[in-house]
Amino acid sequence: MKYCSLILLLIVLTACNQKEEIQITPALVPEDLINHSQEFKKGVLSFNDAIHVAIGFSLANSIMVEAESGKIIIDTTGTIETGREVRSIFDRLNPYPIKAVIYTHNHGDHVFGAKAFVDNEETQVISHETTEDYINRILGILRPIINKRSSRMFGSVFPEESIENNGIGPFLEIGKGGRQTSLVYPTTKFDDFLELNISGLDIQLYHAPGETNDQIFVWIPKYKALFPGDNFYKAFPNLYTIRGTPYRDLAGWVKSIDLMRYLQPELLIPSHSKPIEGSEEILKNLTDYRDAIQYIHDQTVRLINKGMTPDQIANLIKLPEHLANSPFLKEFYGTPEWSSKNVFSGYLGWFDGNPSTLNPIPKAEEAKNIIKLIGGRSKLFDEAKRSLENKEYQWVLQLTDYLLLDDPNDEESTQIRTEALKFLGESSSNPNARYYYLSSAEELLPAYKEPPLLKPTKEIIESLPIEVVFEILKVSLIPEKAVNKNLHLSIKFTDSLKSFSLILRKGVLEVQPFEIKGSDVQVETDEVSWKEVVTGNRSLPVSMATGLMTVTGDRVSLITFFNSFRE
Repeated sequence: MKYCSLILLLIVLTACNQKEEIQITPALVPEDLINHSQEFKKGVLSFNDAIHVAIGFSLANSIMVEAESGKIIIDTTGTIETGREVRSIFDRLNPYPIKAVIYTHNHGDHVFGAKAFVDNEETQVISHETTEDYINRILGILRPIINKRSSRMFGSVFPEESIENNGIGPFLEIGKGGRQTSLVYPTTKFDDFLELNISGLDIQLYHAPGETNDQIFVWIPKYKALFPGDNFYKAFPNLYTIRGTPYRDLAGWVKSIDLMRYLQPELLIPSHSKPIEGSEEILKNLTDYRDAIQYIHDQTVRLINKGMTPDQIANLIKLPEHLANSPFLKEFYGTPEWSSKNVFSGYLGWFDGNPSTLNPIPKAEEAKNIIKLIGGRSKLFDEAKRSLENKEYQWVLQLTDYLLLDDPNDEESTQIRTEALKFLGESSSNPNARYYYLSSAEELLPAYKEPPLLKPTKEIIESLPIEVVFEILKVSLIPEKAVNKNLHLSIKFTDSLKSFSLILRKGVLEVQPFEIKGSDVQVETDEVSWKEVVTGNRSLPVSMATGLMTVTGDRVSLITFFNSFRE
């Protein structure tokens, strides 16, 4: 018995020491991206004579479900114009009124076309209870940077015909061709689960965190039809998006897919890419999808616990061959590498554990040191040029980082950086990376003009809660213009009867939703006028002169106050 136990132990140890090679799936090429465009062929697909999916009109699908005396819309496209185009088709298929609109989550390509589908206050608008807050955050404090990075990622600077596709849809229509966004806030909200009967049709809504924290999925038992929102589509998921996002909880995403899987759907209609029919096919693809997400999570955590940095992990993380070969996990949107860095950040934050990154010298100083070390700018430039000729495009970017940090006006360095960006973009089959590279190259061209920041429409500004507008104001304060200022404003809104106190205190703006006595300046106005002044859509002096804004106290101080927020 003793020897049997020893033999068994040796077998286990030997097996543990054997390293199984993970097969590497060939990288995608631009031709694969071209073929992927077939997934977004423009048209409406119908199922069970009751479910209709508009694909290829927008980055996101819009879906109509027919009921006895009305219809339900799931997701609304990204602009009023696109929404109207889709609605005209839906209305021809079913002339009954729209009883409800369901937002699967807060992203603009799903909610900003709502005005085309919501006719009046009788139309129910349904979402998770946090969706409104996330919409306000995107429209509010993060609008400038999300707008800029999204524009790069989706290639918004380029005409539609030059966009092959955006991985999960043909193109992002927001901000193109004069199209306008709209904003309709939810009227019905829920936390974990909501069961409804809309116009005779039973509908179940489940909170299912994944691509966003407010993500929901829709289940219609009558058709065994699942509408997963953005928790499943025909591309490797954006477990992290390069435009920027709150942490996407991979473990939670897996649980959400499991919740969907065990409903045993026979029809799956995602908000991006084409529907899938058949319970076996759906189960297989949902299972592969959740396994890929769990694999990235688990293996990243394993390597974190071995003391590896985000870059080291990203260089190692690869899907097993059977998952990498799934047509639903091709890297047309997210990538395992980006995703692993998101997992690291989600668990451990920004510090990678290397003491040299704890308090690094400024990048500009690092650039000067590197240039000095290599023997001067000319030698570093020659190395960058040689790397370009050798098609080492990523190395060119990193070398020109130093050259342009040291001298931002160096035209020769800018030129070879531009060429490297173009080569990287044109050779990339991942649309997010492709258009980020190409857009960044476009920005370096002498003739490039920064497009105006996509401003919210007057309608959206009017819809924004006044509290959100004050949040925008706080994060727009310029320290250099306010560090020596002390000013106390009180504001009363004649329409909502709300009162606020604004205290500018040496570079910090405190906002309180009540009146604090002792203000230097008292303002009375309506909410819309205040919002328009804050967002730059209305002149402060003109508002005071025309009586739209009544000011008691030092008017010069009020103008000085607003100058603290103007670049």
